[in-house]
Amino acid sequence: MAINFETELNEEQYAAVISQSPTNLILAGAGTGKTRTLTYRVAWLLEKGASPDNILLLTFTNKAAREMLQRVEALTGFTNNLFYGGTFHHICQRLLRRHAENPNFVILDEDDSLALFDGAMRSVAPDFPKNKSNPTARVLFEAVSFSRNAMRSVAHVIEEKYPYLADHGGMLKLFIDRYQSIKAEQNAMDYDDLLCHFVRLLEEKPDVAAHYNQQFRHILVDEYQDTNPIQLKMIDLMAQDGQIFAVGDDAQCIYTWRGADIRSIIEFPRRYPQTKVTKVQVNYRSTPEILDFANEIPVAERFEYAKILKSTKNSFRKPLVVSVLDVRQQANFIIKRLAGLLGEGYSLPEIAVLYRAHYQSMELQMELTRHNIPYTITSGVRFFEQAHIKDILSFLRFIINSGDSRAFVRLLCRFPKVGEKTAERILLYLQQSAEATRRDLFSLFEEAEVVKKIPAAALEHWWPFTRVLRRLYSGASDFFGDPASRAPADLFPCEPQTSEKSPSFERISEMIFFILDGEYGEYLKRNYGNWQARWDDIEGFANFCDKFRDLSELIQQVALLQSESNGEAADVAESLRLSTVHQAKGLEFAAVFIIGLNENSFPLKRAVAEEEIREERRLFYVAVTRAQRELYLCVPNQAVTDGKKNYFPAPLQRSRFIREVDQKFFETINFAEKSAPAFSGMGRWSGRPDSNR
Repeated sequence: MAINFETELNEEQYAAVISQSPTNLILAGAGTGKTRTLTYRVAWLLEKGASPDNILLLTFTNKAAREMLQRVEALTGFTNNLFYGGTFHHICQRLLRRHAENPNFVILDEDDSLALFDGAMRSVAPDFPKNKSNPTARVLFEAVSFSRNAMRSVAHVIEEKYPYLADHGGMLKLFIDRYQSIKAEQNAMDYDDLLCHFVRLLEEKPDVAAHYNQQFRHILVDEYQDTNPIQLKMIDLMAQDGQIFAVGDDAQCIYTWRGADIRSIIEFPRRYPQTKVTKVQVNYRSTPEILDFANEIPVAERFEYAKILKSTKNSFRKPLVVSVLDVRQQANFIIKRLAGLLGEGYSLPEIAVLYRAHYQSMELQMELTRHNIPYTITSGVRFFEQAHIKDILSFLRFIINSGDSRAFVRLLCRFPKVGEKTAERILLYLQQSAEATRRDLFSLFEEAEVVKKIPAAALEHWWPFTRVLRRLYSGASDFFGDPASRAPADLFPCEPQTSEKSPSFERISEMIFFILDGEYGEYLKRNYGNWQARWDDIEGFANFCDKFRDLSELIQQVALLQSESNGEAADVAESLRLSTVHQAKGLEFAAVFIIGLNENSFPLKRAVAEEEIREERRLFYVAVTRAQRELYLCVPNQAVTDGKKNYFPAPLQRSRFIREVDQKFFETINFAEKSAPAFSGMGRWSGRPDSNR
């Protein structure tokens, strides 16, 4: 069936699809039909006589590849197995099997790769993983993987991205060498090998590179702005004649932390001087008002890359900047507005709440659970079920109840040679000794008989760990709540055995920061490649905790929340979506709430400090352009803490990303909460128009 390209595409898409230039950069804005443009480009090439095996389609996900090839088949009748299409890794393994000495190599998945690396590490230095002061295999493996994808030396990557691994560079080189040897012996490749070996093949065998340059006369690349250096090198080697049709959007480059390099798209015309740049700016997703707001966000890296998105939708309402007192009122606004949206005909799956970091959804998760509103999280597990949050709660649980064996065992099992039974025996001895001597359990940590029961390998961790517990216990007595509710062993007065000055904590958050600044902060760095995000979670949790008057109340509320959420098996198909902006890229929703739009929250404080503000701004742009009809930008005005002694209001500054947009492109309301909302029977929100920014 003949395709009328001119009538089936808009003017900009048509210009991109029929371009006669061998090298094309298509700057496709959010919601402009990127997939449609790529699909019709393939169809146009076929109509002009290209053979399917002369077309290479590179994507970042198997889902995207399947969708495009299925569309091509539906459009042209050519079955998708005739094309070379798929992720970079899929294409590399397919072509490597043609050239490998033993083409039956095994591909290791992420878990298998990590297990093999861990085995290599243990074979080189058996005692290395036993010392829990050393980084874990996972952290080291992530550093190695990043270096390979970024095409930079491990030493350089450690210096710039993982400075806390500086003392382990020598050992890491030995681990890498052994890991590579084991893979060679087993004829196995991990995901990074697929890219690295294929690039090496093209570099070392010019005849192979020339062959693929001639075979793939049309190389189409999706999401070009997300290519990392090794992927970019692969494309350059295969497209020596510049036969590239790259589709991307510099304004949506948000994965530089994963190795993507925005220079890949910014410098594209310089690398390929014959490049024709085409902008695709007609948006089929959002209302004119949402696009007017998005167009004001200064995300273009270069003037000539600036895009003005134009809507095909009918006019609706302007984005609404919602000024709320604090994060609790922010949650209640969302719940109240949800009821209004449902009453207006929307369904929960059409609505999303987006945030910069996982911890920012904590208060909302609690309120949604209390109101029996089903929600699905695409940014990870529920906040209070994360390992690092459970660890912090275990510290707090144990200092108010030394009979809490689960908390103590969880904390102690982090150390070498300590399993559950060993931890339970240590705790039992401490409890029996405290009862026999009528001393508090925390004063016994340094007793000789107690120390004898600690495995030798764990002793270096025992001292800083128990020092934190002891100082927490002695400095946080104001937060223990009703003394009658405490465990018997804790009723005896504290008798510090050292001359250390005990801190006096004014707020629960101070206790959590004290934990984080001690051995637990070092534990995060050793064990998690994403330790900074976990650190942010804990800091957010610390501030959240200041609303509670004592530790018992906090722990009881969290336990109740977990029990309620675990008991409700929400139907994912009928749930509200909660997501980080990163996880929401590529998705769209009728109504979107963006929460926590304050300085140090969005943008994140550490991102500003590290001068990554441009990527933060691109993240905001991605969040805004997920919305189809309604957009709510929530701005808490203060962080309110309710300690045992006083209120501690801390003013918050509105995010610069809102301040950068002219106020004529949005409306503002001050949400006035008059009563605690009940989900059923709610209408529209209460608030008053306010033009103040």
